[in-house]
Amino acid sequence: MKKIYFCFFCLLSCPQFLFAQNTYWWNEAVFYEVFVRSFFDSNSDGIGDFRGLTQKLDYLNDGDSSTNQDLGIKALWLMPIMQSPSYHGYDVSNYKALQNQYGSSADFKNFVKAAHQRGIRIVIDLVMNHSSNQHPWFQKSAANDPLYKNFYRWSQSKPTYTGPWGQEVWHAKNNQYYYGLFWSGMPDLNYQYAPLVDSMMSVADYWLDSMNIDGFRLDAAMYLYEDGSNLQNLPQTISFWKNFNDHCKSKNTNMMTVGEVWSDANTIKLYNQKLDYCFEFNIANELIASVNSGNPNSLKNAVKFAYENYPFLQYGLFSTNHDQNRVIESLGNNQLKNKAAAGIYLSLPGIPYIYYGEEIGMIGSKPDESIRRPMQWSAGTNAGFSAGTPWYGINSNFKAFNVLDEKKDSNSLWRFYNRAIQCRNNELALQKGTYKNLANNRNSVYAYLRQKDGDNIIVISNLSANAIDTIQVSLLGAGIPFGAYNGTNLLDGKSKQYLVNQLGSIQIEPLLAYQTKWIKLSSATGINSIDLSNTFKVYPIPSSDLVAIESNAITANCQVTLFDLNGKKISPELLAIQIEAQKMSLNLAQLPDGIYNLTIDNLNLTKHIRLVKVSQ
Repeated sequence: MKKIYFCFFCLLSCPQFLFAQNTYWWNEAVFYEVFVRSFFDSNSDGIGDFRGLTQKLDYLNDGDSSTNQDLGIKALWLMPIMQSPSYHGYDVSNYKALQNQYGSSADFKNFVKAAHQRGIRIVIDLVMNHSSNQHPWFQKSAANDPLYKNFYRWSQSKPTYTGPWGQEVWHAKNNQYYYGLFWSGMPDLNYQYAPLVDSMMSVADYWLDSMNIDGFRLDAAMYLYEDGSNLQNLPQTISFWKNFNDHCKSKNTNMMTVGEVWSDANTIKLYNQKLDYCFEFNIANELIASVNSGNPNSLKNAVKFAYENYPFLQYGLFSTNHDQNRVIESLGNNQLKNKAAAGIYLSLPGIPYIYYGEEIGMIGSKPDESIRRPMQWSAGTNAGFSAGTPWYGINSNFKAFNVLDEKKDSNSLWRFYNRAIQCRNNELALQKGTYKNLANNRNSVYAYLRQKDGDNIIVISNLSANAIDTIQVSLLGAGIPFGAYNGTNLLDGKSKQYLVNQLGSIQIEPLLAYQTKWIKLSSATGINSIDLSNTFKVYPIPSSDLVAIESNAITANCQVTLFDLNGKKISPELLAIQIEAQKMSLNLAQLPDGIYNLTIDNLNLTKHIRLVKVSQ
């Protein structure tokens, strides 16, 4: 009975064990969010279009994994592409027609076909909470057409309540009032009315069947149903999404739904196993906050909650999106911070999304148009976006930050994204592996372990503006045995030897300001080979005060570092270190008795030696 009780307690304490560890095609993908209007203009009218997007598919993924001139994107999220009177498209006037300025149905189908040929899935924005006030449904509803009257919510008198952020939600028209959460130009659809529900299911069928898309990003997903002044996250809303998801999968079992539930993590949790997953706004917020503050604790907590409380790996990761100031702006226009943020969220458990232009450092802060400016392809006219006059002004930094020039610079932000995405695409541990937070001895360091099928990748990120020479990281409970390992930083390809000591810790050094490493451990050699065939001679063992070390690997340029078991570096001034060819000595007289870890670095070798001091 004790065993049964203990196991039941574990299940309750670790909610993630309640979910099967299923993964899907979207777990293998890095997504890219595109505003078609701003991506590439093929016909010189100043507006991006489907043909322009098709021409740029090789930039996103050329279909050849051996090349490094594409990003390696495996899925696209297209912001609204349906007919709309606005530039942004979030007020749809015809759910089964394309925005005329973007091109024809044939253009779109050709784009989808070309994307699929390169292994890129297509997810489109579906705005189901509201339509445009220019939609024929609304115009007929306002005219009291009996077939459409109940497609929207109407009241003869104006209710007194306001919306979640204090906004007016009831708007006058024809001596009555209609409900529109966001503004008067976006009246909310009435999901209490079955014919409206049927009509929206038909919309989903059209895009899945006729346009061959692979999924929907569901805008404002928490607001579909209302009950008086209760306007969000109603049980009916959550049940509807389960029915909608099931309906769509009856058409295509591999299609995907991702919800915009812009709220706290406990609210997002309500949508578990209703939609495929939702965007994780809490992680995004804490990512920016932690990189800016140099303290990763709030981010660790946000990741822990998501990992333990959502179905395994089923949540969307991002830094910022089309409704927020650009990530580089949020990080004080600091390129190193931007790399740190990218290095973290592209290696966390979950499904990562990149907002177009983020990979080259596009700037922009509210209003919305300024965070949706044309893509910066080159330092040429109109940043290479259009031969005509762009629909909105080009960013001022395009001559220094553009695709063409950053591709040529091995240290550019684009190259960092390029390497990180390629690494994630190549490593199942980063796509589908488990996650374990790793304790370490530095307040500004975020370290964690991704594991799958025997692969171990340590992600370690310095969120400080100062370099760190040595970090002691605990691997206790990770199932990695004591021994020497070859570790390769996947982000730069450099390798060195690491020791997992008998206390289950590993020493990693150094980390530059805001640097992130993805270290893949391999080639465990076992404890017997750590001494490298006895090429190092240490005496006396145990030691009292003076310790001598002899090896033909010791040179006058060796770097020597001593740590206590807590990973605290011992000041070299206390040790009176003397180094000459093939021999060194250090004096432990000022140190208390105990066990110490000594690291000797030269150009070709890193040697870890354990010293034991016992006073005579």
